[in-house]
Amino acid sequence: SSGINAEWPLRPGGSIPLTPPPQYYQHLALNIQPEHLEGSQYVFAGDEKKKRSLSDIMFFGIGSSYISGLAAGGLWGFFEHTRTFDASSKLLRRNHCLNSITKRGTFVGNSLAVLALFYTASTGCIGKLRDKDDIWNDIGGGAVTGGLYKSTKGIGTFSKFVGIGAIGGLLLNLANGTFEQGSSYASETISETYEDLFERR
Repeated sequence: SSGINAEWPLRPGGSIPLTPPPQYYQHLALNIQPEHLEGSQYVFAGDEKKKRSLSDIMFFGIGSSYISGLAAGGLWGFFEHTRTFDASSKLLRRNHCLNSITKRGTFVGNSLAVLALFYTASTGCIGKLRDKDDIWNDIGGGAVTGGLYKSTKGIGTFSKFVGIGAIGGLLLNLANGTFEQGSSYASETISETYEDLFERR
C-alpha cells in the first residue's frame, strides 16, 4: 500500500483522488464515479475505443424487439377484444380477452424478433466485411432485412421492401445515435455522409 500511496497519493482522510490511477494499478476496484474523472468519461485508458460485440448487440436487439412486440400485440389484442366481443358472461369475456392478447402478442413479438435477428446479423456482417462502423452498415442491413422479409412475394414486392428496409435502417441509426450521443448526431451524420458521397469524389 505504501507504493500505491507514493505514486498515487490519497487525499487527507483517505479519500481517493479524482484522477485516473497509474496503468499498473487499474485492475484494482475503484470507488470512483466516471463522470467525476478529469478529461475523460471513461475509467480506464482505451475504454472509449471498446464497442459491444455482435452477440451483445443481437441479444439486446432481439430481446427488446420481442418484449416491445409482446406489449404492442397485447394492446392490439385487447382493443380487438373490445370491438368484437359483446357477450354478458364474465367468464367468456375474460377468456376471450386473454386469447386475443396472447394471440396478437406472440404474433407481433415473434415477427419483430425475427426481423431484429435479420437486421442485427446483416448489419454486423456488413460492418465486418467493410471493416467500418458507420451509417451504411445500418442502411445495408435494413435493405437485406426488407428483402428477406418479402423474398417470396415476387421481384416487385422484393424491390419495394428493400427500399423500405434501407430507409428503416437509416432511421434506426439516426434515432439510436441521437439517443446515445445527443441531438446533433443526426445533422452531423447526414453532413458527413453527403460529403463522402459527393464532395470528396
